[in-house]
Amino acid sequence: MTSKGLDDFSEFEATLQKIEDILHESDEKQDAAAAAESKTAVDFDKLDPDNVRLKVRENRTVINRKSLEEDKKNEAGMVQTMNQQSFMQQVEKDANERAESRAKREYEAEVQKSHGNEAFRNAKYEKAILHYGKALAQIKDSAITYNNRALCYIKLRNYKRALQDCQHVVDKLQETNLRAWLYKATAYKRLGQTKDFEESVAKAREHNPKQLAYIEKYIKQMEAET
Repeated sequence: MTSKGLDDFSEFEATLQKIEDILHESDEKQDAAAAAESKTAVDFDKLDPDNVRLKVRENRTVINRKSLEEDKKNEAGMVQTMNQQSFMQQVEKDANERAESRAKREYEAEVQKSHGNEAFRNAKYEKAILHYGKALAQIKDSAITYNNRALCYIKLRNYKRALQDCQHVVDKLQETNLRAWLYKATAYKRLGQTKDFEESVAKAREHNPKQLAYIEKYIKQMEAET
C-alpha cells in the first residue's frame, strides 16, 4: 500500500472512531436519563396511601386556606346579621304582645271601674270597692281608681284603708296628686289627727299652687260635714 493509501486508510479509521464515540456518548446520556426517570417513577406497589392522602390534604389546605378563611368570615357575618335580625324581630314581637296584653287589661279595668262608679252613685260603696279592686288587679298604676276606692272607704268610715290607698298614690304613682292629698286630709280630720290633717292640706297647696281656690272650698265643705 502506497503512502497516500495509508494516509487515506488512517483518516478513514479516525472517522469511524469519532462516529463510535458519538454513538457511545449518546447511549450514556440515554442511560442516565432512564436512571433518573426510574428514580422519580412511583412504585404503586410500595405506595403508602396514608402519606398520599396527607400530602393531598396539606396541598389542598395551602391552596384553599384563603378561600376557607373568607368563607368563615362571610359565614360569621351572615350569622351575626341573622342573630341581630332575629333579636330585633323577637323584641318587636314581645313589644307587640305586651301592648296587646296591656290594651286588653286596660279595657277590662275600664269596664270594672265603670261598674264601680255606677255602684258609688247608688251609694253601694262595698260593691264599688269590689269593682275598683278588680280594676286594680288589671291595671295597678291607676291613681284615679285608687282615689275612687279611698273615697268609698271614707264613706264607710274605714279611714285607715282610705289612707293606705292615698299613700300609695303619692308614694308610688303621683306625688302631686290633689285628690290623694285632700282625701288624706279628710281621713286624718275624721280620725282627729290634726297635725297630719294640716300637713296634708299644706302638701296639697304646695304641689298644686294653681288650685288654691278649689282647695279652700273643699276644706270648708269638709269641715262643715264634720
